[in-house]
This record gives sequence, structure tokens and C-alpha cells, in this order.
Amino acid sequence: MERRATQRTQVTLKMTCRMPAFPRPVTIHDVSQTGCRLELRGAPLELGGTAILEVPGVPKISGRIVWSRGNLAGIRFERTLPRHTALALGLDVPAPEPVVIEAPETEKPQGLLHHWFRRLAGVLS
Repeated sequence: MERRATQRTQVTLKMTCRMPAFPRPVTIHDVSQTGCRLELRGAPLELGGTAILEVPGVPKISGRIVWSRGNLAGIRFERTLPRHTALALGLDVPAPEPVVIEAPETEKPQGLLHHWFRRLAGVLS
């Protein structure tokens, strides 16, 4: 039975994770707005411990270790990921750039009729 509150996206991201202060290389295999599954080498992790993911270009992501099996662990983020972090992790795609269509310049009417109309309308330019 699936217990996740949000959909996971399959990724393979290599980065550094601090648990709690010792930096370790990790590979994230799936990620959502609320957590991730990561693979790491080394000593087993303490359930409930803090994990701080260091993703290049975005603020550090902190979370709690909610499960651990061998060299795999589940992290629940302390906060839902902001949009710029979700973009960096591949959870979201950037919005397309708006297309700007410039209107053609309209020609100003010339001649006596134009001059007469400006005077009638009170336009001095």
C-alpha cells in the first residue's frame, strides 16, 4: 500500500548530504515535493536524525531520516520544496517564455485634415 502524500519522480542525482555534520556523497533515486529516497555508503543511519542535502544553486534542503535499509534511506523534508528547488531537482519544468508580438507602428495621418482634427480636439502636439 502506497503511503506517500505526493508523487515521486525518478531521478539519478549525485550530491553531498550532511548527516548530521559529516558530509557524505549520496545518490538520490527518487524525489517528491516532500521527500526523497537516497543511496549512500558508510555507517547505518539513525532514524529521526537530520539530513541536509546540498544541491548546487539552491539553498540547503533539510529533512528527517524516516527509514533506512542497508545503503538506502528515506528522507522527509522539513518543508515542501519551493519552486526554484523543485526545478533544480527535475520535479518541475520551467514555464515557457512568453511570446512578445510587437504591434506594427501606425502611421500618423498627415495633411490638412490631420491639422484641423488636432485643433478641433485640442491636441497641441
